[in-house]
Amino acid sequence: LRRWLKCPRPSAFPLSHPAAMDRPELVVATVAVAISAVAVFTALSQRRSRRDELLLSLLHMERNEDRARRSAPAPEESPGGMKRVNSSAGLSRVNSSSNFHRVSSTEALLAGFTMEQAREHAQQGASAANSRSPTEVLLELQRGNARFWMGNAQRPEKSAFERRALIMKQYPSVAILGCSDSRVPVEIVFDQGLGDLFVIRVAGNGLDVSTNASLQYAIHHLQVKVVVVMGHEGCGAIKAAQLDEETIKKEPADLAQALLGIKAGLDEKRLSCIHDPRAHDREAVVCNVQNQVKQLAKDAALMEMVNNDKLAIVGAFYEISSGIVDFFHQISVPGSPRLASRKRGSQWERK
Repeated sequence: LRRWLKCPRPSAFPLSHPAAMDRPELVVATVAVAISAVAVFTALSQRRSRRDELLLSLLHMERNEDRARRSAPAPEESPGGMKRVNSSAGLSRVNSSSNFHRVSSTEALLAGFTMEQAREHAQQGASAANSRSPTEVLLELQRGNARFWMGNAQRPEKSAFERRALIMKQYPSVAILGCSDSRVPVEIVFDQGLGDLFVIRVAGNGLDVSTNASLQYAIHHLQVKVVVVMGHEGCGAIKAAQLDEETIKKEPADLAQALLGIKAGLDEKRLSCIHDPRAHDREAVVCNVQNQVKQLAKDAALMEMVNNDKLAIVGAFYEISSGIVDFFHQISVPGSPRLASRKRGSQWERK
């Protein structure tokens, strides 16, 4: 700047010197530099303050969750062998995988992070997800829904570090075949975040080549532990599929084909005996879900995984009016270790 202005060295005279006052551009430039320096310093201070506030809030949250987890009662065991989730415990308890992610991401924010650290974090997260059993994963999914419909959703958002880690690898524990209906946002209904669920959404949660291939990918390559086929209250695709074939065929070709595929899986004779509109609606959706679960059960490779307690396949019904998801029609095969343990050593002959 001095060279450009062709002025003497600063030590030659102060800004108050008459020679300096003859060069007003020098005064303006000096003041501008000083203002810029103050602005940069202020911005850095504010940024550091916001970062410190974020870290303090994260650490405070972890302490509260640890305190709540220590005081929360364990889930009760129901007579049928399924764990009954205590609602207050479900709202306060955070599983070890979630706690691991939050602690490690806080440490990363404290010290900064590299791509190598993000890669290591992703690998550790995948190992933690893989260590859980299908029963544990399903219970956590039920807890998430309980938080949602009770109005205590955590809305788990990922930090910048966790999002960077997701670039390396995805490791969802659940694959969900659901409906495209705008009122059924799966991640929100189960109070899950980025990378937690592998979601396939299509009208009427229909099982065709594309959706089945997506589920196969999630099971065999992502090693999900639970597959959920979820229908919902007031499904327009299910209602349309119950129209007569002539009416359906008036729709665009692809839409008509999808509706006819759903129609083929409905027990319309039994449904015709149900006259209450609400009950009829629910039963039709449940019938559709059961048919899709049965189609998945025809896959010998999937049933082998179910038999070895590596995979759970279950149907579900989402009630829009209440927010509650009911789980039903969980498939298993004779000889399953889970079933054998419940029968206390009784011998089941595998078909």
